[in-house]
Amino acid sequence: MRRSLLLIVLVFLWRPASAGVRPSFSLNYSTWHATHIVLVSAAATDGTFEVIESWKGDLPVGERISIPDLRPSSNAVPISQYPKPWPFTAPMSEQIPKQPIGSRLVLFLKKGTGDQLPTQAMGQGKWKASDLMGAMKASVVWIDNGKLYCFGQPVNPGPSVLLPLDYSVGDLRKRVADINGVQQRIAEALAVKNGSERAERLKAYAHSDVFPARQFSLEELGKCGPSAVPTIREMLDDPAFADEGTQLIKALVQAGGRSVGEELHTRLQQNLAFWKSVGPSLSRDWWNEDANPPSPLRQRYSQTLQLIVGLEQVHYSPALHTVKNLRDFWRSLPQLNDERGLDQMAVECDRLIAQSQAK
Repeated sequence: MRRSLLLIVLVFLWRPASAGVRPSFSLNYSTWHATHIVLVSAAATDGTFEVIESWKGDLPVGERISIPDLRPSSNAVPISQYPKPWPFTAPMSEQIPKQPIGSRLVLFLKKGTGDQLPTQAMGQGKWKASDLMGAMKASVVWIDNGKLYCFGQPVNPGPSVLLPLDYSVGDLRKRVADINGVQQRIAEALAVKNGSERAERLKAYAHSDVFPARQFSLEELGKCGPSAVPTIREMLDDPAFADEGTQLIKALVQAGGRSVGEELHTRLQQNLAFWKSVGPSLSRDWWNEDANPPSPLRQRYSQTLQLIVGLEQVHYSPALHTVKNLRDFWRSLPQLNDERGLDQMAVECDRLIAQSQAK
């Protein structure tokens, strides 16, 4: 887990410090993770809603649901009374808007049970937010006079405020249905018992425009077993999957185990040759010179690092000589062995070497 987090940290290397990320509605994320998505109307009691349409899950039309986190404060006003034009960043835009009786919302919810809810939520309802940060206000789309609104963080540092959403209700409904369809087809792929066939079917979603689907399918590839190795290898060698290289190496190790040690070593040798050819000419700040994804150098760095981690996991000792060469070369160039984070490469090499020598 620690190394995975370090790899993620590298994506943000040397970016300006922020005051913190605030909740923002993500249609793809919330649709994928929600168990229930419903178009509702606000009832007379604040935080209570009646289902008009069910877009995902089994809530019937007419069902009343209570969402305590969506109760507006006493000084809240309806969206129709917000100052114009947008974006609008006065304090009221950070609050849950008042929901007049009959006003419509789309709720993206996760069904929870008592033991899944925090203590303070016990007895207050069974619904949880689908938002990545667990914020209920970022799991809702408000509808006012035919226009849609959601919470987002337009500037970091800055608050999460209510913003217009560039969708119609029809567009939103269709996108939810499309994502639900992708999720269903992936579920059908996972039901295939043959690992090779399952991997081939998952491959089709590695470039999905639904980011959670792409991530999930790549994670599941590694669980398909040894028969999936040819498919994963083919993807690794295909430039079209360059953005997914690091995750594919993880999947290769998980699927093949010790049997892929030699292949990992060969790929590491190729990566060492690459860094020896380009490393001496790199500037001190090469990581930030091409910060817009996909950055080929950043991709190569992450993949090289993941190869070392993979070799450590499969305990492939014949790679020791190559790992030592990579470590020594990396530390010979200050632009590579940068202590702001890139020196992790040499540190990981040391870890593998120590593991091999401890045997």
